[in-house]
Amino acid sequence: MRTPRGELVWVVTRHEDARAVLTDLRFSSDPRTPGYPSYISGDTPIPPGFFLNQDAPDHTRLRRLVTREFLITQMEAKRPRMKAILDDLLEAMVARGNSADLVRELAFPMAATVMCELLDVPYEDHHIFVTLTDVILDRSSTPEQAGNAARDLMAYFDEVVTAREQRPTDDMLGRLVAHEEADRLSHDEFVGLAALLMLSGYDTMAQMIGLGTATLLEHPAQLADLRADPSLYPQAIEELLRYLSINHAGLPRAATEDLTLSGQRIRAGDGLLVMINEANRDATVFEEPDTFDIHRKDPQAHVAFGHGFHKCIGLTLARVELSTVFAGLFEKVPTLRLDSSLEDLPFRHDMVLYGVRALPVTW
Repeated sequence: MRTPRGELVWVVTRHEDARAVLTDLRFSSDPRTPGYPSYISGDTPIPPGFFLNQDAPDHTRLRRLVTREFLITQMEAKRPRMKAILDDLLEAMVARGNSADLVRELAFPMAATVMCELLDVPYEDHHIFVTLTDVILDRSSTPEQAGNAARDLMAYFDEVVTAREQRPTDDMLGRLVAHEEADRLSHDEFVGLAALLMLSGYDTMAQMIGLGTATLLEHPAQLADLRADPSLYPQAIEELLRYLSINHAGLPRAATEDLTLSGQRIRAGDGLLVMINEANRDATVFEEPDTFDIHRKDPQAHVAFGHGFHKCIGLTLARVELSTVFAGLFEKVPTLRLDSSLEDLPFRHDMVLYGVRALPVTW
């Protein structure tokens, strides 16, 4: 297929092939690699520190600096604070009446507050990175618009990092200052890493909260099962991740040497897009893959977080946050229902990350 930038690339859709590409070092994640494709029209350079788009050894070095920040015990320890944030948002939402836009009043403020507190970034600034990120990830943005937004975004995080360097604090970014002082991290990498952590943590969660709520409301029998037995939530979250797969633009890779993938010859310099949404609907792995089923035997076989070396570092944070939100939402507002047909919802077809722009609900 051709990308929005006009490149001819291979599209990887099978679950087995997706896992194979994502664990094979002959496929590069570095945009500087010949043949590396893009799912947007522009050519915005990847900032230093974006280890998501780097190969070893830089990827390994930078990822290792933050791995300990996302351990299961540490993320679970944050659950009570997440619950408190959620409760405040729900109380305010219910106090305003019996209808709301769940995206505006819950999904975005919840996701942004969690990440702002995790990185100790002022919540009052969230509109800055929300607005600029939307421009960058909007596939209808011109290359010039995307480039300007990326520069403004990195300038903001440069200010955040510089302030933290001048006055280190006991939080994730404060601990990264120590790594910088030990020459394990440059200033520019620090800036890019801070931006990556924020951007990969808030928009993904906001879209999953919106889409996940709509999906559960469209399956009232399964929602009733969840409310009757909250122990089902971990499995339900895995099924939501599989079923929704908000990355619908693909994970880009470039072959660095000639090889064969499932009988298909791939040449050095060929670009590939690994479609994890397609892999998560592979009927050879998931029975009736287009059916949402919280009782599915093996939903955790999904690749919604990627696979292999670049698997999402924040997957535990995502699981804790999503289970906290859905359990709390339907406990607080048990009569919640959609205030619009599913077909009329404004889905984000034009964005790199799928989701809904608004989710009208009532109770």
